[in-house]
Amino acid sequence: MGQRRAEATVIGSCERGTALLLVPVGVLIVTLLGSITVDSAAAFVAQREATSAASSLANDLVTLAVDESALRRHGVYRLDPSRLRHLRAWAQRTTSDRVSAVFEPDSITVIVSQAGPAAVRVSVSGSARRIIGLIGSVQGSATRHIEAEATGRIQLSI
Repeated sequence: MGQRRAEATVIGSCERGTALLLVPVGVLIVTLLGSITVDSAAAFVAQREATSAASSLANDLVTLAVDESALRRHGVYRLDPSRLRHLRAWAQRTTSDRVSAVFEPDSITVIVSQAGPAAVRVSVSGSARRIIGLIGSVQGSATRHIEAEATGRIQLSI
């Protein structure tokens, strides 16, 4: 029996350092996955903000650019192209104010175009920051390009 006890202690002493190797590797893997998750969440938030900004801006522009004289004279809803041109600078400022700090400063671009006599198309694009860093980046860039587009239409509700 004394011989078996000696074998058990010899076998157990060989396995002593394995946890020391596995724990740092596990912590590194969890940290990498956490950083990818945070950066993906930031990209998702940026995409949602750009989509929301484009959609609300399209609705605002279609309301503010209505040709009031055509509406009063003929009862027809249509856009005034000159009003729409004047509202483009306002659209750029408003969108830059609406988005959060996830976007790089001065990276927001707003393109406003008329998509018919009673419709406005708004495209919002910008560079969203990576929160953690370059982990998970294929191009090695510290930002992601985000784009969103929305169309606002004038409709007569009955």
